[in-house]
Parts: sequence; C-alpha cells; structure tokens
Amino acid sequence: METKAVTKKLRTHIFNFLPYLAAFAVPICCMLVILKQEGFYPFGDKTLFIMDMRDQYLEFFAYLRYLSGGDNSLFFCWSRSMGGNFLGLFAYYLASPLSFLTCLFPVERMDAAIAFLTVLKIGLCGLSFSVYGNYLWKRAAGKSAPPLALCLFSSCYALISYNMVYSMCLMWLDGVILLPVVLLGVEKLLDGKKGFHYMMALTALIVSNYYIGYIVGIFTGLYFLYRLICSASGGAAGKTLLCGARFCICTLLALGLSAPLLLPTVKDLMQGKLSGAGNYRLSFDTNFLLSDFFGKFRNGVYDSVTDSGLPAVYCGMTALVLAVVFFYCMGITLREKIGAFMLLLVLALSFYYKGFNLAWHGFQAPVWFPYRYAFLFSFMIIYMAFRAVCSLGTGKTWESLRENRQAAVRCYAFLAMLFAVNLTDLAVNGKAMLEGLDGQFGYDRTEEYDSFIERTRPLAEWIKQQDHGLYRVSTVYEYSKNDAMLLGVNGMTHYSSTYNAAVNDLTGKLGIAQSHVWNSGYGSNPLLDSLFAVSYRISDRREQDCNEKVADLGNGAAVYRNPLALPMVYSASVSDMQPELAGRANPYRNQNILLNSITGGNERYFDEVQYACGEQENGWLYTLTAPDDNPLYFYLDSSGYGWADVYVNDVWFGNYFSTETTCSLYIGSYMPGQQVTVRVERSWGDVAVNDAVIARLDMRMLGEALTELQAEGIEMISHGGGKLKGEISVGEGQTVMTSIPYDRGWTVRVDGRKTDTKKFAGTFLAVEVPAGAHEISFSYVSPGFGTGMSLFFLAVLIAAFYFRESQILAVRFRKNERTGLAVTGKGDGRCRLRNDISERNTS
Repeated sequence: METKAVTKKLRTHIFNFLPYLAAFAVPICCMLVILKQEGFYPFGDKTLFIMDMRDQYLEFFAYLRYLSGGDNSLFFCWSRSMGGNFLGLFAYYLASPLSFLTCLFPVERMDAAIAFLTVLKIGLCGLSFSVYGNYLWKRAAGKSAPPLALCLFSSCYALISYNMVYSMCLMWLDGVILLPVVLLGVEKLLDGKKGFHYMMALTALIVSNYYIGYIVGIFTGLYFLYRLICSASGGAAGKTLLCGARFCICTLLALGLSAPLLLPTVKDLMQGKLSGAGNYRLSFDTNFLLSDFFGKFRNGVYDSVTDSGLPAVYCGMTALVLAVVFFYCMGITLREKIGAFMLLLVLALSFYYKGFNLAWHGFQAPVWFPYRYAFLFSFMIIYMAFRAVCSLGTGKTWESLRENRQAAVRCYAFLAMLFAVNLTDLAVNGKAMLEGLDGQFGYDRTEEYDSFIERTRPLAEWIKQQDHGLYRVSTVYEYSKNDAMLLGVNGMTHYSSTYNAAVNDLTGKLGIAQSHVWNSGYGSNPLLDSLFAVSYRISDRREQDCNEKVADLGNGAAVYRNPLALPMVYSASVSDMQPELAGRANPYRNQNILLNSITGGNERYFDEVQYACGEQENGWLYTLTAPDDNPLYFYLDSSGYGWADVYVNDVWFGNYFSTETTCSLYIGSYMPGQQVTVRVERSWGDVAVNDAVIARLDMRMLGEALTELQAEGIEMISHGGGKLKGEISVGEGQTVMTSIPYDRGWTVRVDGRKTDTKKFAGTFLAVEVPAGAHEISFSYVSPGFGTGMSLFFLAVLIAAFYFRESQILAVRFRKNERTGLAVTGKGDGRCRLRNDISERNTS
C-alpha cells in the first residue's frame, strides 16, 4: 500500500511538472526553428555575434576562464584598459550564474556557447511566466491552470520582440526571466506572506544585472501599488499599511543583500560613465510620432536598435486581442481594469516623452538600444490577456466542459489551433527581427571568428608559456577592442560601459586611437609601448627594427619582443606629477612632455620634420626629406569621419579617418636625405584636415632614457590574483612610478606599512617612498566592497530577525517556562510577562 501511495504521489508530481516543462521546452523549440531557418550555428555558418555581442559580451564570457590561477581576480582585471576594477564589469555583464555555463565550452567554440545560452534564456522566460501565471490561476480558481493556456501565454512572453531584438544583450534577458518571479513574490506578499520570496527574487535580479534590476524595481513599485489598490477592501487600512511596510522592508533588505556588488559598481561607474552625471533636466520633448508607435503592434516590424528605433513591444496577436477582451470581462473589477490601463499609460508616456524615458535609463541617455524597458509593456499586455482567460475560466465554463464531452473536444481543438497559430505568429515575428538585425548590421560568420582564434590564440599561449612575468601584450590587428580578454593576456585596450575616463582621455592625447567609450593600441610606438610595459606585440605587418621577432607559428602573424619595455613598477626622478598635456592636435609634443616629466629631463625624443603640402582632388600629398634613418610618424589633426588609404613612396602603410585609424601612423625609416612622399587618398567621407604633423623618433636618445629607467625597476617576488610584491631601490628625490591606472582600491605597503598613493598625469598610480631599498607590495580590492559586505551582514541579521520572529519568540517562551516565566501575546511582537511560579507549585 505504501509503495502504491508513493508511486501515485510521484505520478502526481510528474503530471504537475509537465506544464512547466512544456512552457520551457516549447519556446526553445520555436527558437531553434528560427535559428535553423536563418542559418545560424549549429544549423549554418552564421553566429549570433553582432554589434556589442561581437565587440564586448563574447569576450567577457570568454574571460571567465581566466579569472583564477593567474594575475587576475574577481576584483581586478589586467586585460582591460591597462588594468582596472573588474567587479563593476562583472556586475553589469557577467554576474548571472548562467554566464558560467559558457565555461563548459572551449574558447574556440564560443559560437556554440552563445547560441546555447541564448536559447536557454528564452526557455527560462517561458518557465518563469508559467510559474507566475499558474499561481494567479490557482488563487482565482482554486486549481492549476490548463496546461495549454499556460503554455500559450508563456510562449508569448518568451518570444516577445524585445527578446528577439535584444537577444544580443544576454545580460538583460535575466531581467525578463526574473520579472515574473519578482512579481510572484509581490503577489505572495499581498496574500499575507512576509515577503521572503520577493526579497530573494529581487536580490537575485539586482545581483544578476543591476541595470535591469533598477528598471524592474521601478516597475515592481508601480505593480505593487496597482495590485494593492485592486485587492484593498473597506476597513482594511491596517492590513494595507502592514503590506506596504513589508514591501518596503523587503526592498531595503534586497538592496542590502546585493550591496557587495552594487556599491563597488556605482564607484566604478563614477570613474567613467557616471563621471559627468548630474545634468538631468526633465524634458517634455517627444521621441516619435504616436502613429509610428502603433505600427509596432504589427507582426514583423523591425526598424532599428539605434537611437532612431522605436520600442520593441510586439508579443503576439493573440495576446493583443485578449488584452482588449480584458476590459470587457465581467469577472474583472473596474479598479483592476483602470489600474492596468494606467500602468500601460505610464509606460507609453515614458516611451513618448524624453524626460520620462531617461528616468527609466538611470537618467543617462542610452547609446543605441533605446527603450530598454520595453519588455515591461509586453509583459502588461500578456498579463492582461492571461487575466482575461483566467476570468473566463474561473466561472462555469470549464465545469460545463467536463459535463459535455463534445463541447470539451471542440474547445480543446480550438485552443490547440489557437496555440499553433500563436506559435507561428511569434516564430514569423522572431524571424523578421533577426533578419532586420542581420540586414542592418550583419551577423558574423563562423569563419571570421575561427580565423582570428586560429591565427592569434596559439601566439598568445606561446607568450604565456615562455614568460611568466607581469607585462602587457598588444595586438596590431583585432577582432574587437577586448581581444586581451578573449585571449587571456594583459592588454591596454578595452570597450565597455565600465570604462576608465582618465585612461581614455590620456591615450587620445598621446596619438592612440580613442573614441566613444573605447580605447585601443592603434597608434602606439616604441616610446608608448615601453612606458606602458608592452613587452610583446602580436603583428601581421612590418614592425620597426627595434622589435625582435621571437615566434612565428606560420599562421600569418608573429610575436615581437620589445626590449625597451619598462616593468610595471620602477623608480624615477619625476619633475612634474601633473604634466600639462595639450589636446589632440600634436601627440608627439605630448609624448615628449610625458617622458620628460618622468625622467626629469628636457629632451626632444620626437622632433618635427618640415614638409611641403599639396591638396589633390581626392586627398592630400606631403613631401619631405628624411633627416636620418630614425623612424618617421605621421598624424593628421582632422574632423569628420571617412576612409582613406595612406601610401608612402607608393607603398601602402595604412588607413585614416575612421575612429580606429585616426591616430599616429608609422610611415617607415629611410636613408638620410632620401625623398619621402606621403599620399593620402580619400575613398569616402566628409573630412576636414586642420593640420598635419610628421615627426622622427630619436631611437638612440629614447633607448638611453628607457635603459636608465629599466635599471630602476622592481625585482618581482610574486604576482597574482590582483596582487604583486617585489623589491625596489629608490634614490634620493625619486618617486615609485607605475603604469597601473590609479584607483582608490589599491593598497600599497612599503616594508609592511600602508603608504598613501598619488596620481601621475591624472591617470597612473604613484607612491612617494623614502630613499633606500624597500619591499613594496600592491593589493587591490574594489572600492565599496568592504562597506557593501558590512551592509550585507547587517541585512542578513535584520532578515533573520524579521522572518524568524515567531521562532525567536517561541524559543524565548520555552526558556522562560523553564525559569518560571511565560510569554503570552500575539505573534506580532507584542507580549507581556507574568509570574507562573504559583501555577507550577500547584501542578
């Protein structure tokens, strides 16, 4: 009998689980069909690498493999912008536990990893909505929702246009997944629970992605007010206030529990994206014509994900029709109808007015990918549609179907047909969204990624195997600005929202290509490479004679070693801690100033060369005489954007006028007195040249200066995990210099004693140390992490008391019983004590 009971119980659990499994599996199958139709991996040679997925997220996912066992840690990353806070980047892009699933795939198969993660998250969107929807149905009808209805609306939610258009922004999809889970917590709180589910769901969302967590947090507050008003009854003011208090307490606790990630992230953003915050002004300027917005309710309408794009709100024609039916359902109260309409209106007005739209984006204008909260509008449409069906299904409709078999068969046949039509509608729309993205920006082919990895990764691995020191590696060609993270090497380039504004500003003034929020290594030279500790260059083109080729694996590229590279830490007789660098008009003058301020000298490492200039029909011609055999460099101070080829004595040397190529360009070394002609042929673009600078780099003078600095370098004892330790000898009046970007998270100890740090050139870390031989150590912890951990433990203590109050009182009651005192009263914390000694004596 017991075995039969267990078997029956198990069957019941499996049967109850099947609708959730269907809600998870059906969107996945639909997404796989879309990918197959469009020729994506594994069905074709297209990858899901496009735009920021190609240039940022792909590399960040790959970098997770290098978090342990090397120089990096969860706090610090040497692969971004010469080194910087990693916790902020991790919190925005990678904190979702699902991100670590990509580590199951080798770097060579990141196309498979991204496809797997995308499809998985689409399925989880359906699963989360099914759990939320079933709870609503059970509360209204007292029984589980019909599996077909549950699966229908879950598919609508999983395959909304937002998920298709922003499928490249995988970290945002965690918000779409967790939104129904958070709102389920709100529903349970409204049903009298204390809010544990809500607190944990909101914490998980903020930790997974604080940006979408902020957006969902605003919506959750509006949803709570809406549902509170709908469920409020006359004379229940006390219950309403208690519910509101619990909501606020749990929200604050969720913020406290996520503080170890949240606070360091805010501090990191203050060095970059939020460094110019505080200029928000409420504006009632509009974003689009209303007639254009209503066009987004049609299937297959893709416009753009640039700033000109409109909100991606389509969620299926079935959901749209049933959302209209919602307002005609007799079983839905007028308050609920008005409240739902007001929520939709708030979201629509937020789309329409620029001031409201910015508020949803953290008061920062989004750079492309507009209306990042559009999934909330789709959710409300699907919620209303589901409530309409729920209202119809909780009456006598379903009961009558049980009694009439023929009617039941016809009804379920109709639902099955509606389900098939709905899935077809969503699949066609999803296919159109991916085609729109492909047409506008183009998805990469597997060959492009595979070619870069096969060509470059073996060289990067060779460098790491041969040299276990602390240095940087530069690549002359690129797959993206985050190649260092993709290859697991210490680099000097980076592109993300968590950029370092000081590094970007400095590198731009030194003639290195820099634009928007990214910085690169294009335009570097032996002087800059050496100052920035770039010991190796991976190159596929002619290199200067000072760089020694050390590895060529026959893949079209080779490794070159820079013998002049400085160590990360060295001592120098600094003459000016804050050298005044001019703008970007003459980077060679700025480089002279920078190096002279370090050495304390007044040398002209770069010396400008006179030239004759002539403007041609499609470009410019510069003629000069080589003064000696030192390398020559060419820079155009220009405005506008375009594309040009640069030829030196009719030999192609590079391009110019794009964001990646507007930088210092090496144009070769020549015999003294040799005539040199530089021809700039413009292919397209509206470009104006303000001035041109041609300069020679005195390699003998540079070599002497750098050799002296190398002799003052640190003798490394150990390095790893965001820490380094070594011995250094400091002369009288010298300063310990580094090529490590300044950050308040660094703790420097000299002979075991904590020492204050300084900024050099507004960018790099420097330390004043007494003359003599010292042991010096550097360790990094993200600023705000300590305070965040304190808030976390405080939140844990408060949560433990708040959610275990009844158990605490029960323990206290038993303890007092043993001592002769009893606690009486209600479980709301109000109690009184009474003496029970006489009663015990009587017994």
